[in-house]
Amino acid sequence: MIGSDTLIVLCYTISNTLGGIHLTFKTQLLNKRILIVDDDISLSQSIKEVLISRGFKNISCAYSISEGIDIFSVSKIDLIILDVMLPDGEGYLLSKYVRKTSDVPILFLTAKNNPDDEIKGLDSGGDDFVTKPFLPKTLTYRIIALLRRAYKDESELIELTSCSIDLNNASVTKNGQLLSLTPTEIQVLRKLSTNKNYIVSTEAICDSVWGLDNFGYEKSLMVHIRNIREKIEITPSKPNHLITVKGLGYKLVT
Repeated sequence: MIGSDTLIVLCYTISNTLGGIHLTFKTQLLNKRILIVDDDISLSQSIKEVLISRGFKNISCAYSISEGIDIFSVSKIDLIILDVMLPDGEGYLLSKYVRKTSDVPILFLTAKNNPDDEIKGLDSGGDDFVTKPFLPKTLTYRIIALLRRAYKDESELIELTSCSIDLNNASVTKNGQLLSLTPTEIQVLRKLSTNKNYIVSTEAICDSVWGLDNFGYEKSLMVHIRNIREKIEITPSKPNHLITVKGLGYKLVT
């Protein structure tokens, strides 16, 4: 059981762990829904209370495989903390059930210290394994690492030497100033960022922004490119990041 001193340590650890994450991505992680499946009610509630106290907003608890299946079936779950020994069977059964329809990260908790159990857990679809009794610091870092790895593509933060571009917040931070991006600029940058450091043809960008019926939008794209450079480049007339590749298209160099 996690005692009060352990709760304080776990709170501090989560705060420090999340501290290194960009604010927007941190908010996204804190909004993820976590399902704890463990028949130790005291342990489950302690973990839940600590996570909520540190900003996690959606924590559910189940105390058996059947309860876990019920919650998973009707809710959008983003990470599962799963005990191996449950009243109605082994947690591996729930892991296999989840893996039929979802790639949600699964972190196994178990009192067993047996390599075979770890192999069985991973083979059933688990992503990581923590043996009880565990250090709060270990559990915290495992949870954050799984969330960051599983949902890293949701962080639309582009770091350049000249600025930081946050597509989720439609903003550019340059020289301490916060500049706004238009919806079209966001679409252009999103297309370029998904192919960063590679040439993206003018046609491909126009298709992405204006759809297949994009005839005549090349000049419009040039205007948007110029406006984007004004926001992200130190010297827009001599760009270092948003490069024109004559006759081919554009490239976002990171």
